[in-house]
Formats: sequence, C-alpha cells, structure tokens
Amino acid sequence: MPRNLLLAIGVIFVGILAFDMMGILVRMLGGSYPVMQIAALRNFFGVIPALILLWHSRQFSALPRINRPRFHLINLVRSSSVVMAQLCFYTALTKIEFATAGALGFSGPMFITALSVPFLGHRIGIWRWGAVFLGFAGVVTIMQPFQDGFSHYMVLPVIAAFCYATSSVLVRFYPPEIPSAAIQFGQQIATCALATMVVILFVDPVPIADLGDAGLFVIMGALGGTGVLSLAIAYRLADPSSVSPFEYFGIPVSFALGWLFFAEAPFDDLFPGILFIVGAGIIIMLRERHLSRLRNTA
Repeated sequence: MPRNLLLAIGVIFVGILAFDMMGILVRMLGGSYPVMQIAALRNFFGVIPALILLWHSRQFSALPRINRPRFHLINLVRSSSVVMAQLCFYTALTKIEFATAGALGFSGPMFITALSVPFLGHRIGIWRWGAVFLGFAGVVTIMQPFQDGFSHYMVLPVIAAFCYATSSVLVRFYPPEIPSAAIQFGQQIATCALATMVVILFVDPVPIADLGDAGLFVIMGALGGTGVLSLAIAYRLADPSSVSPFEYFGIPVSFALGWLFFAEAPFDDLFPGILFIVGAGIIIMLRERHLSRLRNTA
C-alpha cells in the first residue's frame, strides 16, 4: 500500500475520532446551553487548528488569496450552509440516539454525487444514480417514517448532510494552489460571524456556568476544527476514491461512543438501513475510481 495512502487513512481516522468526540461534547453541553450558542463557540474555537497549521506551514501569506471578490459569494454560501448544518445536526444529537444521528449523517456522499450535476456539471451514470437511490432507501429504512418510533428529529441529520454536501461541493471552486488551511480559516471566520449574528438576533444566550464548561467549549471547538482539517488533508494526500470508504469507520465508532457515554445501543434501528447507506457510498467511490482510471488511460 502506498505510503501516502497509509498516511491519509491514519489522518482520516484522527478526523473521524475528533468529530465523534466533538459530538459527545455537543450532546453533553446541549442540556444546558442553546444549540446555536454551542455552534457559535464551536466555530470560534475551531479556528485554532487552522491557525496552528498555517503557522507551522508558514502559509499565512496565502490568506489574501481567499479575500477576492469572486470567492466572497462562495464563502458566504458555504458558511451559511455549515451554520444550517450545525443547527440541524447538533439539535439531532440532543434529541435522538447518538449512533442514529451519525448514521443518518452518512447520507452526505449521496448528496455530493447528486449536487455535482448542477454545481460542477458532472455527468452521472446509472451506477451512481442507482447508488444514490439505494442510499436514500437506507435512510428511509432507518427513519421508518410510518412507524410509531419515528421522530421528526430524525430528518435533521439528513438536512445537515445536504448542507455539508453543499459546502463540500462548492470548495471545488477554489484553485488548488490555495492551501486547505487558508480556505478553512476563511470559512471558520465567516461561519463564526454568521452563527454569532444568529445568537444575537434570535437566541437568549446562557452565561457559561464555570471554567469546566468553558474548557469543554474550547476542546469541542478544537476537535471540530481538527476534524475538518484532517479530512481536507487526507483527501489531498491520496486519491479520494481510495480514502472515502474509510470514513465509514465513523459508524462503529459512534455506536461504541453512544453505548459508552449514553448507554445507547440502537442496533435494531440501524440495520439493515445502514448497510444500504454504506453500500451506496462504496459503489459511488468504486465507480469514481473506475472512471478516473479510464480518463487516465484515454
């Protein structure tokens, strides 16, 4: 296995663990603080990893490149999408089982595939469209919308996945010479500003109770920023179609953490729907790898 791929897999595992640990803290803090306040503080402290990476790699000079008029609208739409995604996903974390929220959030690859048609002009064949429908069948199977156990909060992780997918697709409009850390820094600043504006206008913020909670907010933001940067770095280290399937490592991790921290084990609720979602994601990645090889040999 190529050295870069091994490194990318290791980095993506770090990112997945960081995201899941952040989710644990969001749920713990969600009982005492408004979700939008949590999102604003997560974005504020999420700048820390990007700043550290920019300093370590001596790439502060790249920041002016993202402050150009043609990137302002992209950054605004991406940041707005992330704020909406955080509002939906963080609310879901406080209302439904931890593993269920995480599993439904993995519908993101299906949205990315579908959105690449209008945004990037990609042509999607029958294999990938079939995978998209298979994935959404898995989502419906987990949600069971016509059963007594259905909660409307289950829709929120799916909305969050759509919003995160929108942000992921739009990042392709940045030229490759702009470092990931610079793009992430610009988005974090805009996202923090938007989330703070929402808190000021629509939320009655709760004062942070003590230094313990303050520390949790700092750790939560740092974990979130680390997760985002880890995924960005991993996808630049190796072929995305080789790295993407390892993101599904997050499903057993979220299940284990949900059981460990909250005594939740929604095994029956997740199967077989989760198999459809994972299968759809893998089909999409394998198809993209096949098409990439065809383009390289043409």
